[in-house]
Amino acid sequence: MSTIVTPVVIEAASVRICTSCKRPIIPQEKATSFKCPNCGLVVIWRCQKCRTLNTPYKCPNCGFEGP
Repeated sequence: MSTIVTPVVIEAASVRICTSCKRPIIPQEKATSFKCPNCGLVVIWRCQKCRTLNTPYKCPNCGFEGP
């Protein structure tokens, strides 16, 4: 009796980019993500450094700016 083995496809994770400084966020970094508080259509990513320094961000969809 033969067993059919289904191959497993593993896709690479997409690179997260900080909305404030445009730097790639590495997987081990203490970053955060949330939907834009104004339009709710865009996911805002914030790296640890920008979060600590309260660097402003701007939603690319609606132009909302936050700390």
